[in-house]
Amino acid sequence: MKSLSTGDISLFEDFIRHEVEDKQIPSISYALVDQDGLLAEGHIQRHDGAFEMRQDTCFRIGSITKTFTSLAIMQLVEKGVLDLDVDVSEYLSGFQPLNPFIGRESGPYGSQISLRKLMSHTAGMVREPKSGHYLDANRPPLAETVAELATSTLKQDPSAGIMHYSNAGIAVVGQVIEKVTRKTYSEYITENVLAPLEMTDTSAGMGQGVRERLAHAYMWTLEGDSPAPVFNLGGSPAGNIFSTTADMAKYARCLLCGGFLPDGRSIITPASLREMWTPIGKRPAGHDKALDGYGLCFGIGDVDGWTSVGHGGAVYGYASQMILLPSAGVGVLIFSTLDFTNQIASRLGTDGLRIALASRRMGPALEREQSAPPITEDQLASLPGNYRHELSGEVVEVKAKGNRLFLMGEGVPLQIRPVAGSDFVVDGRIYGRGADYPHMNLSFPKPGKLVWKDADWSRIETPPTEKIPPELAPYLGEYGPDFNVTYLTYSHGELKCLIEYFCTHKCEPVDGKRFRMRGLLYEEEILELDAVDERGRRGIRVGPMFLERRQPHIEAAS
Repeated sequence: MKSLSTGDISLFEDFIRHEVEDKQIPSISYALVDQDGLLAEGHIQRHDGAFEMRQDTCFRIGSITKTFTSLAIMQLVEKGVLDLDVDVSEYLSGFQPLNPFIGRESGPYGSQISLRKLMSHTAGMVREPKSGHYLDANRPPLAETVAELATSTLKQDPSAGIMHYSNAGIAVVGQVIEKVTRKTYSEYITENVLAPLEMTDTSAGMGQGVRERLAHAYMWTLEGDSPAPVFNLGGSPAGNIFSTTADMAKYARCLLCGGFLPDGRSIITPASLREMWTPIGKRPAGHDKALDGYGLCFGIGDVDGWTSVGHGGAVYGYASQMILLPSAGVGVLIFSTLDFTNQIASRLGTDGLRIALASRRMGPALEREQSAPPITEDQLASLPGNYRHELSGEVVEVKAKGNRLFLMGEGVPLQIRPVAGSDFVVDGRIYGRGADYPHMNLSFPKPGKLVWKDADWSRIETPPTEKIPPELAPYLGEYGPDFNVTYLTYSHGELKCLIEYFCTHKCEPVDGKRFRMRGLLYEEEILELDAVDERGRRGIRVGPMFLERRQPHIEAAS
């Protein structure tokens, strides 16, 4: 085994510790692995951390779960039980979503909804199912979730081969596993993946004792951090596995070894892994540029010329990343316990891989970076305010919170830090060094002026009062459950939907009370105002998801 030196491990942990303290993250845990096994693992807590991190401490791995689902499907393909390219209705009788693109196909891949398309997110399915979605605190049976999807409407042309991320599609894949094996998803994964790998501290779903071992995780806004909600998610094949650093290292090692276990047995063939790691279809414009493509539940990217495969995950307070370099024989796993810190997890994972590569003389040494200069008292006092784009009229706010500055742009709080002179850079919990975000740099060249997005912005004393269209005014406000509130607002002449804490979507009119969403998570989903569910409750729909209208908060009289 080519082990890492104490200095290498210390360097990596220094990088992690800097992010933990600088970004005020409760903890970040890691595992570095090669084809021989675990190189290093550890838990780095914030200086005020009180949770005992142990060998069996577990984390939600989020969408890394999808890679287990893909592996299970390929096991069944190898046995001749499944065909990746036939219509899924061959296995799920009656599964026939409405395809509005029939007769006007835009690509060469046919109109069938196959396992290959579902696992590569090119089937055109909605992002989330009607029940068992990310905003649903109930956990319906998988069969119920998929039965609802069987009569849903496709949002994209399945013949086009264009990727649109869909947790709903992976739920369908999991139901196929249950149907052909006559086992629950959890039973099949446990017997055919977890048990052979001796992943004894891992559970497909919140099994017995998991909650007690679960690392404490947190949600956040500028107003402060709060404990993340803990409950089982529906659609478990898409994101509901719980695991530890050591167990996930066993999984990563097996993948790096071509699917072979330490005793020479195989749980998947190298040929199947190669198929899983081959990019499929096209990526839509504006999609995550950190990835070169997406295969069968694996993202394919690049680290310094080495092809990378893996997946990230984000589930209520947990941000995870698995990055493997099959040709180099090394991999890394990162688990953060603060919501929406996936970019931090990703770049720390890349740092860990670079350290491992350098230790093998397969890459240059990674150097420690200098810290950004502190924000001055004058900057904290003079820079906050509202700035208007001189051409479009859009207004953004620079806000001070404690001793930090934030640019409230594009619906998310972007922490900004000085670089030198009047130049600043985005570097916070959401985006920072190496982030896949095109507007990292900004400057304040003179008093009252901001340069951002290659454009000039001028400070204004008060944002202009905007007249809300009367046909929209009754529907603005809060929707959904307490643990994840969705907000409808109106600004700059547009209806906007803030969903899943930080993701603001612009809403383009389609017809009547229907709007097409434009944004990171729910791109091209239809937002329906004044929706009514089966129980007569009023609210909105995002795709098939119903979100009930929340009662407005009324301040008590003084």
